[in-house]
Amino acid sequence: MRGNGHLSLIEGNLWKTMLKFSIPLLLINLCQAIYSVVDMIIVGHFAGAAGLTAVGNGSQITMIVLTIVLGLANGSAVIVAQLAGAGKKKEITDTVGTMILTFVIVGALITVVLFVLTKPILTLLHTPAEAFEQTVWYLRICLIGTVFVYLYNIMAALLRGLGNTTIPLTMVAMTTVINLVLDYLFVGPLGLNAAGAAAATLIAQVICAVCMFRPAWKKYPILKIGREDLKIKRHALHNLLKIGMPQSIQFTLTNISFAFILGLVNDYGNTASAVSVSVTRLSTFAVLSGQALMGAIIAMAGQNIGAKQFGRALKGMFIGMIYALPLAVVFFFLSELNPRMMLGLFTTDADVLSMGAPYLKVLAISFLVETVMFCMFGLMTGAGYTNITMCCALITAFLVRYPLARFFSMTLGWGFTGIAWAYPFAPMVSCIICILFILSGRWKVSRFKG
Repeated sequence: MRGNGHLSLIEGNLWKTMLKFSIPLLLINLCQAIYSVVDMIIVGHFAGAAGLTAVGNGSQITMIVLTIVLGLANGSAVIVAQLAGAGKKKEITDTVGTMILTFVIVGALITVVLFVLTKPILTLLHTPAEAFEQTVWYLRICLIGTVFVYLYNIMAALLRGLGNTTIPLTMVAMTTVINLVLDYLFVGPLGLNAAGAAAATLIAQVICAVCMFRPAWKKYPILKIGREDLKIKRHALHNLLKIGMPQSIQFTLTNISFAFILGLVNDYGNTASAVSVSVTRLSTFAVLSGQALMGAIIAMAGQNIGAKQFGRALKGMFIGMIYALPLAVVFFFLSELNPRMMLGLFTTDADVLSMGAPYLKVLAISFLVETVMFCMFGLMTGAGYTNITMCCALITAFLVRYPLARFFSMTLGWGFTGIAWAYPFAPMVSCIICILFILSGRWKVSRFKG
């Protein structure tokens, strides 16, 4: 530990340091993935295919809402990591106050706008008629928690930048248990269907956000701000937008492209939509180690680049890949060897299992490629080159994934399974772009001016 209280990622054995830092991130993702899986199991068994479709379509919109703050939060983690590595404390306080006020305003505006536009958006996505009303209820209830989701992600990002992942893990573990208990109660015995799942999520989000601040402020007084600090500082906002906005655009556009693909999927009917939802939840589980290590690499690269230790930053990326790939490999082989068993975790519907098996076998290839891509994105983001990852997202989402999904499924006549073939190609293109940029050496020049 360093004198100022944060975990130093710029010294010591990098294998041990990365493992120590990434395990809580992995467990956080695991808790969230377990919740997603159990949530789908509960909804699938009590609310049927229509419930799965409602949660799937509604979640796609809430994910877009979440990615707006995730990109900016990752940018904040980069800024705080580099400031911590350089030993600058005053700038961290300015960043905290600017983040909180900015995100509360943005979250409130998004809630109001999407609450009004819920039905037009779901109509645009070709949401199946039998699941439409459930989806409306699910989405609107979830939207109420937007500000609380944003507040949690703000503090979690700041803690990651300072080298702390245990406080977010504690909060997520606690609220996951609460969420699952309420999920079963609301969807099962009370029979509230998708709306019950949304209500359980909302309550858990509020608890998580409220309980997050006290332990964070107690351990890191530098993060505690008063009313006088709750201001938007121009230089802090500039850095936040410069580093975080490309990531926000990247995540948002990527999920919008997924929403477009969901529109293609919905054209094949309610069964196809249920398959897509189930496979999406499964893929979240398959790549969770890659996403966890991406978060670790962002903080590690940020601190080391702030300290001008570029070789250590690059080494950390490769260590992250080695730690992340085994889980993706396991899910890949299980999906290839017994796809019906994997889909059976979510539903017993014979039509969903039959249609989903070939779809999953194709899409599972992306588990491996995405894991490698996430680790490369970690280095790019930690260096502040979120503009590169944004370009990857724009190219792969709108010039690769969606066009290929239409081409394979419609032009070549491969049908529903043709959509799955588009998924492995997108991260492959991103990996190629990242490799070329890393080899150029330009990532060693930080874009952040602290």
